[in-house]
Amino acid sequence: MLLTIIAFIIVLGILVLAHEFGHFIAAKKAGVIVEEFSIGFPPRVLSFKKNGTRYSIGIIPLGGYVKMLGELEESKNPGAFENQTPGKRLIISIAGVVMNFLLAWFLFSLVFAIGATPLTINPDKVPGEKISTKIVVFSVADNSAAKQAGIEPGDVILRGEQNHTTTLFKNAEDLAVYTNSHKGQEINLVIDRQGNELNKEINLPNQEAPLGVGLGEQSTVRVPWYKAPLVGLYETGQLIKMVFLFLGNLVYGIFSKGQVSGDVGGPVAIYVYSGIFFRMGIIAFLQYIAALSVNLALVNFLPIPALDGGRLFFIIFEKILGKKIVKEKVENIIHMVGYGILLLLILLITLRDIRRYF
Repeated sequence: MLLTIIAFIIVLGILVLAHEFGHFIAAKKAGVIVEEFSIGFPPRVLSFKKNGTRYSIGIIPLGGYVKMLGELEESKNPGAFENQTPGKRLIISIAGVVMNFLLAWFLFSLVFAIGATPLTINPDKVPGEKISTKIVVFSVADNSAAKQAGIEPGDVILRGEQNHTTTLFKNAEDLAVYTNSHKGQEINLVIDRQGNELNKEINLPNQEAPLGVGLGEQSTVRVPWYKAPLVGLYETGQLIKMVFLFLGNLVYGIFSKGQVSGDVGGPVAIYVYSGIFFRMGIIAFLQYIAALSVNLALVNFLPIPALDGGRLFFIIFEKILGKKIVKEKVENIIHMVGYGILLLLILLITLRDIRRYF
Protein backbone atom coordinates (compact mmCIF):
# COMPACT_ATOMS: atom_id res chain seq x y z
CA MET A 1 0.00 0.00 0.00
CA LEU A 2 2.67 2.50 1.07
CA LEU A 3 4.90 1.46 -1.84
CA THR A 4 2.05 2.03 -4.30
CA ILE A 5 1.32 5.48 -2.83
CA ILE A 6 4.99 6.46 -3.14
CA ALA A 7 5.13 5.17 -6.73
CA PHE A 8 1.92 7.06 -7.60
CA ILE A 9 3.30 10.33 -6.21
CA ILE A 10 6.58 9.84 -8.10
CA VAL A 11 4.76 9.15 -11.39
CA LEU A 12 2.43 12.13 -11.16
CA GLY A 13 5.18 14.36 -9.80
CA ILE A 14 7.47 13.67 -12.78
CA LEU A 15 4.70 13.96 -15.38
CA VAL A 16 3.21 17.15 -13.95
CA LEU A 17 6.60 18.75 -13.32
CA ALA A 18 7.68 18.16 -16.94
CA HIS A 19 4.38 19.41 -18.39
CA GLU A 20 4.04 22.52 -16.27
CA PHE A 21 7.74 23.36 -16.54
CA GLY A 22 7.24 23.48 -20.31
CA HIS A 23 4.52 26.13 -19.94
CA PHE A 24 6.56 27.94 -17.28
CA ILE A 25 9.84 28.23 -19.17
CA ALA A 26 8.08 29.20 -22.42
CA ALA A 27 6.11 31.92 -20.60
CA LYS A 28 9.25 33.26 -18.92
CA LYS A 29 11.16 33.33 -22.22
CA ALA A 30 8.24 35.21 -23.84
CA GLY A 31 8.31 37.86 -21.10
CA VAL A 32 4.96 36.82 -19.59
CA ILE A 33 4.46 37.49 -15.88
CA VAL A 34 4.07 34.13 -14.13
CA GLU A 35 2.24 34.60 -10.84
CA GLU A 36 2.48 31.01 -9.60
CA PHE A 37 4.09 27.70 -10.52
CA SER A 38 2.48 24.84 -8.60
CA ILE A 39 2.94 21.08 -8.45
CA GLY A 40 -0.24 19.66 -6.95
CA PHE A 41 -3.41 21.54 -6.07
CA PRO A 42 -4.11 23.65 -2.92
CA PRO A 43 -4.05 23.74 0.00
CA ARG A 44 -0.33 24.42 -0.19
CA VAL A 45 2.10 22.45 1.95
CA LEU A 46 5.16 24.38 0.79
CA SER A 47 5.40 27.81 -0.80
CA PHE A 48 7.94 30.56 -1.42
CA LYS A 49 8.15 33.60 -3.67
CA LYS A 50 11.08 34.58 -5.89
CA ASN A 51 11.35 37.25 -8.59
CA GLY A 52 7.60 37.86 -8.53
CA THR A 53 6.63 34.19 -8.95
CA ARG A 54 5.24 32.01 -6.18
CA TYR A 55 6.54 28.42 -6.26
CA SER A 56 4.35 25.95 -4.38
CA ILE A 57 3.56 22.31 -3.73
CA GLY A 58 -0.09 21.43 -3.17
CA ILE A 59 -1.37 18.64 -0.95
CA ILE A 60 -3.51 17.12 -3.74
CA PRO A 61 -1.04 15.41 -6.14
CA LEU A 62 -3.41 15.09 -9.10
CA GLY A 63 -1.96 17.77 -11.33
CA GLY A 64 -0.45 21.23 -11.27
CA TYR A 65 -0.69 24.60 -12.92
CA VAL A 66 1.14 27.69 -14.13
CA LYS A 67 -0.86 30.83 -13.33
CA MET A 68 -0.03 33.67 -15.72
CA LEU A 69 -1.20 37.26 -15.49
CA GLY A 70 -3.98 37.90 -17.98
CA GLU A 71 -4.72 34.23 -18.59
CA LEU A 72 -8.12 34.21 -16.90
CA GLU A 73 -8.76 37.93 -16.53
CA GLU A 74 -8.34 41.13 -18.51
CA SER A 75 -5.14 43.08 -17.96
CA LYS A 76 -3.49 46.05 -19.66
CA ASN A 77 -0.04 45.03 -18.42
CA PRO A 78 2.24 44.32 -21.43
CA GLY A 79 3.51 41.25 -19.55
CA ALA A 80 0.03 39.69 -19.44
CA PHE A 81 -0.61 36.49 -21.36
CA GLU A 82 -3.58 37.92 -23.28
CA ASN A 83 -1.46 40.83 -24.58
CA GLN A 84 1.13 38.60 -26.25
CA THR A 85 1.16 37.91 -29.98
CA PRO A 86 -0.71 34.81 -31.18
CA GLY A 87 2.65 33.21 -31.98
CA LYS A 88 3.96 33.59 -28.43
CA ARG A 89 0.70 32.37 -26.91
CA LEU A 90 0.75 29.37 -29.26
CA ILE A 91 4.28 28.42 -28.16
CA ILE A 92 3.36 28.78 -24.48
CA SER A 93 0.22 26.67 -24.98
CA ILE A 94 1.97 23.73 -26.64
CA ALA A 95 5.16 23.85 -24.53
CA GLY A 96 3.74 21.44 -21.94
CA VAL A 97 2.91 18.87 -24.60
CA VAL A 98 6.36 19.24 -26.14
CA MET A 99 8.01 18.68 -22.75
CA ASN A 100 6.02 15.48 -22.23
CA PHE A 101 7.19 14.18 -25.60
CA LEU A 102 10.79 15.10 -24.72
CA LEU A 103 10.46 13.36 -21.36
CA ALA A 104 9.26 10.17 -23.06
CA TRP A 105 12.11 10.36 -25.57
CA PHE A 106 14.68 10.85 -22.80
CA LEU A 107 13.35 7.97 -20.68
CA PHE A 108 13.13 5.54 -23.61
CA SER A 109 16.68 6.47 -24.65
CA LEU A 110 17.89 5.92 -21.09
CA VAL A 111 16.33 2.47 -20.65
CA PHE A 112 17.56 1.25 -24.03
CA ALA A 113 21.11 2.27 -23.07
CA ILE A 114 20.73 0.24 -19.87
CA GLY A 115 18.80 -2.66 -21.41
CA ALA A 116 15.04 -2.87 -21.94
CA THR A 117 12.25 -4.77 -23.67
CA PRO A 118 10.86 -2.65 -26.54
CA LEU A 119 7.19 -1.73 -26.24
CA THR A 120 6.50 -1.27 -29.95
CA ILE A 121 9.62 -2.27 -31.86
CA ASN A 122 10.54 -5.79 -32.95
CA PRO A 123 13.60 -6.65 -30.77
CA ASP A 124 15.27 -8.26 -33.80
CA LYS A 125 15.27 -4.87 -35.54
CA VAL A 126 16.83 -2.97 -32.65
CA PRO A 127 20.53 -2.20 -33.30
CA GLY A 128 21.77 -3.67 -30.06
CA GLU A 129 22.63 -6.80 -28.12
CA LYS A 130 19.99 -9.20 -26.79
CA ILE A 131 20.93 -9.77 -23.17
CA SER A 132 17.95 -11.94 -22.16
CA THR A 133 14.69 -13.38 -23.47
CA LYS A 134 11.51 -14.01 -21.49
CA ILE A 135 8.91 -16.60 -22.51
CA VAL A 136 5.55 -14.95 -21.88
CA VAL A 137 2.13 -16.58 -21.84
CA PHE A 138 -0.16 -14.54 -24.10
CA SER A 139 -3.21 -16.83 -23.98
CA VAL A 140 -4.45 -19.95 -22.20
CA ALA A 141 -6.85 -22.38 -23.91
CA ASP A 142 -10.00 -23.40 -22.06
CA ASN A 143 -9.90 -26.87 -20.48
CA SER A 144 -6.17 -27.09 -21.16
CA ALA A 145 -3.53 -28.50 -18.83
CA ALA A 146 -2.20 -24.97 -18.26
CA LYS A 147 -5.68 -23.69 -17.39
CA GLN A 148 -6.23 -26.46 -14.86
CA ALA A 149 -2.84 -25.73 -13.29
CA GLY A 150 -3.67 -22.03 -12.86
CA ILE A 151 -1.35 -20.52 -15.45
CA GLU A 152 -2.53 -17.07 -16.55
CA PRO A 153 -1.81 -14.67 -19.44
CA GLY A 154 1.15 -12.50 -18.51
CA ASP A 155 2.99 -15.27 -16.64
CA VAL A 156 6.66 -15.68 -17.53
CA ILE A 157 7.80 -19.30 -17.78
CA LEU A 158 11.28 -19.67 -16.30
CA ARG A 159 12.20 -23.38 -16.19
CA GLY A 160 10.91 -26.92 -16.01
CA GLU A 161 11.57 -29.48 -13.29
CA GLN A 162 11.02 -33.24 -13.35
CA ASN A 163 12.64 -36.03 -11.34
CA HIS A 164 15.08 -33.57 -9.72
CA THR A 165 16.22 -32.43 -13.18
CA THR A 166 16.02 -28.74 -14.05
CA THR A 167 15.64 -27.59 -17.65
CA LEU A 168 16.19 -23.95 -18.57
CA PHE A 169 14.34 -22.49 -21.55
CA LYS A 170 16.17 -20.02 -23.78
CA ASN A 171 13.16 -19.41 -26.01
CA ALA A 172 9.58 -20.52 -26.73
CA GLU A 173 10.79 -23.31 -29.02
CA ASP A 174 12.75 -24.88 -26.13
CA LEU A 175 9.59 -24.95 -24.02
CA ALA A 176 7.56 -26.51 -26.86
CA VAL A 177 10.18 -29.24 -27.32
CA TYR A 178 10.19 -29.90 -23.57
CA THR A 179 6.41 -30.25 -23.21
CA ASN A 180 6.09 -32.39 -26.35
CA SER A 181 8.78 -34.74 -25.05
CA HIS A 182 6.88 -35.16 -21.75
CA LYS A 183 3.38 -35.93 -23.09
CA GLY A 184 1.30 -37.98 -20.67
CA GLN A 185 3.60 -37.09 -17.75
CA GLU A 186 3.48 -34.74 -14.80
CA ILE A 187 5.92 -31.83 -14.91
CA ASN A 188 6.59 -28.83 -12.74
CA LEU A 189 6.92 -25.42 -14.37
CA VAL A 190 8.40 -22.51 -12.44
CA ILE A 191 6.80 -19.22 -13.49
CA ASP A 192 7.24 -15.57 -12.64
CA ARG A 193 4.05 -13.65 -11.89
CA GLN A 194 4.62 -9.95 -11.23
CA GLY A 195 7.97 -10.61 -9.59
CA ASN A 196 6.92 -13.69 -7.58
CA GLU A 197 8.12 -17.20 -8.45
CA LEU A 198 5.38 -19.85 -8.40
CA ASN A 199 5.55 -23.63 -8.92
CA LYS A 200 2.85 -25.18 -11.10
CA GLU A 201 2.36 -28.95 -11.24
CA ILE A 202 0.94 -29.84 -14.63
CA ASN A 203 -0.41 -33.13 -15.95
CA LEU A 204 0.31 -33.05 -19.66
CA PRO A 205 -2.16 -34.94 -21.89
CA ASN A 206 -0.89 -37.21 -24.65
CA GLN A 207 -1.66 -34.87 -27.55
CA GLU A 208 -0.11 -32.22 -29.75
CA ALA A 209 0.65 -28.91 -27.98
CA PRO A 210 -0.08 -30.57 -24.61
CA LEU A 211 0.37 -27.42 -22.50
CA GLY A 212 -2.37 -25.46 -24.29
CA VAL A 213 -0.93 -21.94 -24.24
CA GLY A 214 -0.09 -19.23 -26.73
CA LEU A 215 3.48 -18.06 -26.19
CA GLY A 216 5.52 -15.04 -27.11
CA GLU A 217 9.01 -13.82 -26.44
CA GLN A 218 10.07 -10.57 -24.80
CA SER A 219 13.73 -9.87 -25.42
CA THR A 220 15.72 -7.37 -23.41
CA VAL A 221 18.00 -5.38 -25.71
CA ARG A 222 20.93 -3.14 -24.79
CA VAL A 223 21.74 -0.41 -27.29
CA PRO A 224 25.07 1.49 -27.50
CA TRP A 225 24.69 4.88 -25.80
CA TYR A 226 25.24 6.79 -29.05
CA LYS A 227 22.44 4.85 -30.78
CA ALA A 228 20.04 4.89 -27.82
CA PRO A 229 18.57 8.36 -28.61
CA LEU A 230 17.65 7.24 -32.14
CA VAL A 231 16.01 4.04 -30.87
CA GLY A 232 14.29 6.03 -28.11
CA LEU A 233 12.98 8.53 -30.66
CA TYR A 234 11.63 5.74 -32.87
CA GLU A 235 9.96 4.04 -29.89
CA THR A 236 8.38 7.36 -28.91
CA GLY A 237 7.14 7.93 -32.46
CA GLN A 238 5.60 4.47 -32.72
CA LEU A 239 3.88 4.90 -29.37
CA ILE A 240 2.51 8.28 -30.47
CA LYS A 241 0.93 6.57 -33.49
CA MET A 242 -0.65 3.86 -31.32
CA VAL A 243 -2.04 6.32 -28.76
CA PHE A 244 -3.28 8.64 -31.51
CA LEU A 245 -5.28 5.81 -33.10
CA PHE A 246 -6.62 4.78 -29.70
CA LEU A 247 -7.77 8.33 -28.92
CA GLY A 248 -9.43 8.53 -32.33
CA ASN A 249 -11.42 5.38 -31.60
CA LEU A 250 -12.18 6.69 -28.10
CA VAL A 251 -13.60 9.99 -29.35
CA TYR A 252 -15.59 8.15 -32.03
CA GLY A 253 -17.05 5.81 -29.39
CA ILE A 254 -18.05 8.71 -27.13
CA PHE A 255 -19.88 10.62 -29.86
CA SER A 256 -21.33 7.65 -31.78
CA LYS A 257 -22.28 5.35 -28.89
CA GLY A 258 -22.13 7.62 -25.84
CA GLN A 259 -19.72 5.15 -24.21
CA VAL A 260 -16.20 5.38 -22.85
CA SER A 261 -13.99 2.43 -23.76
CA GLY A 262 -13.26 0.01 -20.95
CA ASP A 263 -9.55 0.39 -21.78
CA VAL A 264 -9.59 3.98 -20.50
CA GLY A 265 -8.32 4.48 -16.97
CA GLY A 266 -8.23 7.45 -14.64
CA PRO A 267 -6.27 8.37 -11.50
CA VAL A 268 -7.21 5.11 -9.77
CA ALA A 269 -5.90 2.99 -12.65
CA ILE A 270 -2.68 5.04 -12.71
CA TYR A 271 -2.39 4.48 -8.95
CA VAL A 272 -2.81 0.71 -9.27
CA TYR A 273 -0.43 0.28 -12.20
CA SER A 274 2.16 2.61 -10.65
CA GLY A 275 2.53 0.10 -7.83
CA ILE A 276 2.64 -2.87 -10.21
CA PHE A 277 5.35 -1.42 -12.46
CA PHE A 278 7.31 -0.07 -9.48
CA ARG A 279 7.57 -3.62 -8.14
CA MET A 280 8.65 -4.90 -11.58
CA GLY A 281 11.85 -2.85 -11.39
CA ILE A 282 13.28 0.50 -12.39
CA ILE A 283 13.34 -0.21 -16.15
CA ALA A 284 9.66 -1.20 -16.32
CA PHE A 285 8.77 1.75 -14.07
CA LEU A 286 10.59 4.27 -16.29
CA GLN A 287 8.94 2.80 -19.41
CA TYR A 288 5.57 3.15 -17.70
CA ILE A 289 6.25 6.83 -16.96
CA ALA A 290 7.39 7.38 -20.57
CA ALA A 291 4.24 5.75 -21.97
CA LEU A 292 2.04 7.82 -19.64
CA SER A 293 3.89 10.96 -20.71
CA VAL A 294 2.99 10.28 -24.35
CA ASN A 295 -0.63 9.66 -23.35
CA LEU A 296 -0.76 12.87 -21.29
CA ALA A 297 0.72 14.89 -24.16
CA LEU A 298 -1.76 13.65 -26.76
CA VAL A 299 -4.77 13.97 -24.46
CA ASN A 300 -3.79 17.57 -23.70
CA PHE A 301 -3.42 18.21 -27.41
CA LEU A 302 -7.07 17.37 -28.11
CA PRO A 303 -9.07 20.47 -29.20
CA ILE A 304 -11.22 20.35 -26.08
CA PRO A 305 -11.92 23.45 -23.94
CA ALA A 306 -9.80 23.56 -20.75
CA LEU A 307 -7.04 21.49 -22.37
CA ASP A 308 -3.98 22.92 -24.11
CA GLY A 309 -5.44 21.87 -27.45
CA GLY A 310 -8.58 23.89 -26.72
CA ARG A 311 -6.59 27.06 -26.18
CA LEU A 312 -4.53 26.28 -29.26
CA PHE A 313 -7.75 26.01 -31.28
CA PHE A 314 -8.76 29.59 -30.43
CA ILE A 315 -5.24 30.93 -31.06
CA ILE A 316 -5.00 29.31 -34.50
CA PHE A 317 -8.33 30.77 -35.59
CA GLU A 318 -7.26 34.17 -34.27
CA LYS A 319 -4.07 33.91 -36.35
CA ILE A 320 -6.02 32.91 -39.47
CA LEU A 321 -8.72 35.57 -39.13
CA GLY A 322 -6.47 38.31 -37.80
CA LYS A 323 -8.71 38.84 -34.76
CA LYS A 324 -10.12 36.93 -31.83
CA ILE A 325 -13.17 34.85 -32.75
CA VAL A 326 -14.68 35.35 -29.27
CA LYS A 327 -14.05 37.83 -26.48
CA GLU A 328 -11.59 36.92 -23.71
CA LYS A 329 -14.38 36.59 -21.11
CA VAL A 330 -16.43 34.31 -23.38
CA GLU A 331 -13.42 32.12 -24.14
CA ASN A 332 -12.68 31.77 -20.42
CA ILE A 333 -16.29 30.76 -19.77
CA ILE A 334 -16.04 28.12 -22.52
CA HIS A 335 -12.86 26.77 -20.92
CA MET A 336 -14.48 26.70 -17.47
CA VAL A 337 -17.48 24.77 -18.82
CA GLY A 338 -15.12 22.38 -20.59
CA TYR A 339 -13.16 21.99 -17.36
CA GLY A 340 -16.33 21.09 -15.49
CA ILE A 341 -17.34 18.48 -18.09
CA LEU A 342 -13.80 17.07 -17.99
CA LEU A 343 -13.93 16.75 -14.19
CA LEU A 344 -17.28 14.98 -14.45
CA LEU A 345 -15.86 12.52 -16.99
CA ILE A 346 -12.83 11.88 -14.75
CA LEU A 347 -15.18 11.30 -11.80
CA LEU A 348 -17.22 8.74 -13.74
CA ILE A 349 -14.06 6.93 -14.90
CA THR A 350 -12.73 7.01 -11.34
CA LEU A 351 -15.91 5.42 -9.96
CA ARG A 352 -15.69 2.71 -12.62
CA ASP A 353 -12.02 2.11 -11.79
CA ILE A 354 -12.83 1.80 -8.08
CA ARG A 355 -15.38 -0.93 -8.85
CA ARG A 356 -12.89 -2.62 -11.20
CA TYR A 357 -9.82 -2.63 -8.96
CA PHE A 358 -11.24 -2.59 -5.44
